[in-house]
Amino acid sequence: MSAENREPDPSADRTARDDDPGSDPLFRIAALAGVATLPLAMIALLIADPTARADVNPGSSDAELLKVLIDTRTEQAWASTCSALAAVGLWIFLGPLWARVRRGSEWIALVAVIGGVVVGAVLLFSSGVSLVAWVAADYEDADTARFLMVANWETARVAVAPALVMVGATTLAGVRYGVFGSKINTFGGFFTFMLAFGMLPASPAGLMGLAVTLWVLVVGLTLAFANPHFVHARRGDA
Repeated sequence: MSAENREPDPSADRTARDDDPGSDPLFRIAALAGVATLPLAMIALLIADPTARADVNPGSSDAELLKVLIDTRTEQAWASTCSALAAVGLWIFLGPLWARVRRGSEWIALVAVIGGVVVGAVLLFSSGVSLVAWVAADYEDADTARFLMVANWETARVAVAPALVMVGATTLAGVRYGVFGSKINTFGGFFTFMLAFGMLPASPAGLMGLAVTLWVLVVGLTLAFANPHFVHARRGDA
């Protein structure tokens, strides 16, 4: 059969449109779920940190720590909710991210999604820390207060490695297979470098672990509103 008379492959057309926000409203909604991750994570951080309301640290006296724990009990409950919602938003965002990145390489898409799932798990763990703080306020346990304060500070640091996997894999697919434009690739390259720097012991890793939500916001908006342009997209594992 000649190329002129060959019938189009419906499955290929469906694959070509499964990451086009214009053809699938649910795709756009899922991409915008990632946009909510940044404000939710920032709100959770700001209201969950007891040092934002008082000059305390893990070395403060039992009375000072317990007072802050009790005074911020309501805030911890809200922080737990915001962190959990941020995790859900990120996990929903991974659907559109998978659809776009797999146009270049399915195995790279899988790596990116696994990194994102772990970042979401860290956010969910942060939600649990705030929830425990909310409950622990009733028991007035100073040792628990110290542990929760340190856990709150260091949770974002744990997210750096999986965030590096997610951002790095997505950027690689963008550069290698053209699944994103040059601006997003440059933005992703900058974040990949910063997250790699965040792996160093003396770096502000906690800040970079939280800042990855800015990358999610930008990529989410791109997926939701920018038409997909594939420079030389192809299945890298075909």
